[in-house]
Amino acid sequence: MDAPTGNRISRFWAAFNGQTAYLPLVIVDSGHRISTGDLGNFTTVLQTLVDAELARPPKAEIEAYARQVGTRMRVYVRLHNTSGVTLSAAANQAALHALVYEDAHVGVTGRIIRAAPWFDLVPPLAPDGVASVTLDTDALSGVAWTALHTAVVADYVPASGRAFDMLQGAAARPAGLTLEPSALVVGVDSGQPADRTVQATLAGPYTLSWTAVADVPWLVITPDAAAIATRPAVTVAAGGLAQGSQEGHVTFSATSADGMAFTRFLTVTATLGPRRLRAVAAPVNPGSPIDVPIVMSALGDEHEVSFSLAFEPAMLGAPVVAAGSAAAAAALVVDRSEASSGRLGITLTLPDGQTFPAGDDELAVVTFATAATVPRATAAVAFTDRPVARTISDLLGTPLTAAVAGARLVFPDASVAHIARRRLRRSGE
Repeated sequence: MDAPTGNRISRFWAAFNGQTAYLPLVIVDSGHRISTGDLGNFTTVLQTLVDAELARPPKAEIEAYARQVGTRMRVYVRLHNTSGVTLSAAANQAALHALVYEDAHVGVTGRIIRAAPWFDLVPPLAPDGVASVTLDTDALSGVAWTALHTAVVADYVPASGRAFDMLQGAAARPAGLTLEPSALVVGVDSGQPADRTVQATLAGPYTLSWTAVADVPWLVITPDAAAIATRPAVTVAAGGLAQGSQEGHVTFSATSADGMAFTRFLTVTATLGPRRLRAVAAPVNPGSPIDVPIVMSALGDEHEVSFSLAFEPAMLGAPVVAAGSAAAAAALVVDRSEASSGRLGITLTLPDGQTFPAGDDELAVVTFATAATVPRATAAVAFTDRPVARTISDLLGTPLTAAVAGARLVFPDASVAHIARRRLRRSGE
């Protein structure tokens, strides 16, 4: 109050609308909610106001980064207007503020604001528009740079009154370059070879531009140079792969006109081979349960697998499904809605970020009851699309191709019902 930093004091006075303010006081969200005078339990009052504000939806999205430049803090801000109204310094006093604070015990507090540069939104920012702004503090002295942090807030005065309202706030991250994902596993089904494309995401201060260079010919980056907001497409060219597993790398280099330079690496493991899903036959002991393993020949990028099995209910029944050795961590969902008609649906989904291991391994084991007497010597277990469609997808939900093969279960001849036949003869024969 005695030595205000930046322009935040104007929000304080607007909230009180020219009236006398009494200590103690609470002001949150640039003045959207205030409380002053005899508050009773200060912490309870503050918590109540904060909880009420957290329940309100934000009206902007803020991406912010900060770094030390000499004796100043430089803050890079990207503001996306989701308020539904045009934000303008002239029309509703809309502005961006960078609050640079230090973790230091001063008076009765554990932190202190060291600088608060701001930017009035000129020109106006239309609904769904984006503004990119760089804010620099004045020269800072006597501060512990490793204890400095930055928060960025955007606020404006709604049409309904004089008090300011905060659109959104965000902590500024240290200026740098991030890449998601940093490692990528891609399988190409040799039975239906096709190029595979995955979108990567680069993030950092809005002033950065990047270039990309791959070290193998089967990796293609599109585009190979762009501004930071552009997402690169990473394509694995199926025609350039050798059978089996191979590794390639992409180097992303990002620079800015004000001296930033960062590098990140993407490792791509690509496997060319057959992706198969098959049921495995086992010896039948009529009248006793039989286990039918479902095995996948995986290429290492499969995240979710769904399929249905068709079986002969007169010979096989009461199916029970258990996750296989490759799917111990997977969520198993079984659809028995058509089991009485000889159809069973199975879905296996791994936790976020996980894929099934490359190679042959059990996805599930289906246990059937078998009839003691059967009309035929063999019973088929086949893949079908009812009640659950056959799908395999990767971590991004991209559909993957695979060949399927059912199983034929052989019953011993003794269990096959033999019907006595009579031969009719004509009279006189």
